[in-house]
Amino acid sequence: MPTCAFCDSSGKLTGEHVLGGWLSKIGLDLVPVPHSAGQLNRIGRELGVRPPFRQKVREVCGTCNNGWMSKLEGVARRVLTPFILGEPGAISPEDQGAVATWIQKTALTAMLVSSEEDRKGGYGLPASEYHALYALRDKAQPLPGSQFWIGRYNGVRSWSVRATPLAVRVNGLPEPDRPQGYAMTILLGQLVLHGLRFTTPSLQVEVSTGLDLPQLWPPAGPIMWPSRQPLDDDAFLGFAGGKDFRSTEKHIELRPWRPATELTPSQAVGGMIELPTICGKHVVYYPTVLVDEATRGRFYAFGTACACPMAYLIHTEPDGAHCKAADTAEAISELYEALPGEEHAIEDQYGVFRCKQLTVSGPAQSGKATP
Repeated sequence: MPTCAFCDSSGKLTGEHVLGGWLSKIGLDLVPVPHSAGQLNRIGRELGVRPPFRQKVREVCGTCNNGWMSKLEGVARRVLTPFILGEPGAISPEDQGAVATWIQKTALTAMLVSSEEDRKGGYGLPASEYHALYALRDKAQPLPGSQFWIGRYNGVRSWSVRATPLAVRVNGLPEPDRPQGYAMTILLGQLVLHGLRFTTPSLQVEVSTGLDLPQLWPPAGPIMWPSRQPLDDDAFLGFAGGKDFRSTEKHIELRPWRPATELTPSQAVGGMIELPTICGKHVVYYPTVLVDEATRGRFYAFGTACACPMAYLIHTEPDGAHCKAADTAEAISELYEALPGEEHAIEDQYGVFRCKQLTVSGPAQSGKATP
């Protein structure tokens, strides 16, 4: 029998909004947009086109939904609405615990959107995280080993919820075989909320953000909003992907856990480079000469496709080849044609490979992301 993800009861399960329904009533843009969810290093599962703030999960019981969760939504609406709309203000220490708990509750709920297939493959957070947060429901504070920050967003996205597995990296030691924490990022209007939770207490370290955002939790006094440097679109994906954390401990880093955030490394096969695609099922190939060119500071763009069918726009960069977009063949062709730069034809025993030399090597962008 299905049980509540948080309290594990077998009571009647209800529809819990991933992002509170109150967000559709405060003046944000409600134009229908595509929704998707899925692993960070894969193409997201399409959830359809609908207005924002309608997505629900049915793994929360009515007692949780209408009880402690509803109270958190009430605090979040009262405290955060002005910031979402860009109005300055302050958060008192008395409200900071409830807001931090709301961030964690929202991130955990968002992870329940994942498909059963994804969960069987290890995608998501352990059930113990949900049960532990439920155990603290009357204290209005997040799980131990958590830190949260608040900032201003200046970009074109309307909203986003992301959770990224994290690894504690010690200089000279190999990548751990499992994550030791996770990052949480919620973007709403002009507000960005950012946090992390160490799931291995012995590895917890003090952390700050590269943007030097004000700390929401643990509380250190009233917080004025906005303050410090805003987050822009160029930095958003790296920020939400857990790349902005700064450890205060020498020789220790907190980084995204690569098996969940990066593709399997490329490899040379004959005179070609075999590149895994973000569908997670196929590989594509490009000439090794592009690797040689990259070592000389010359980078290229090319279109390719797998058997899904899905087409991709790939850019070579100093650290390898990156997928910039995943879409139909027609859409990728348009993106490729719109790129400035001279087209080259590389001929070898495999045929003719066409690519464009990029005039500027810009920051990496993702293929397809949650709005």
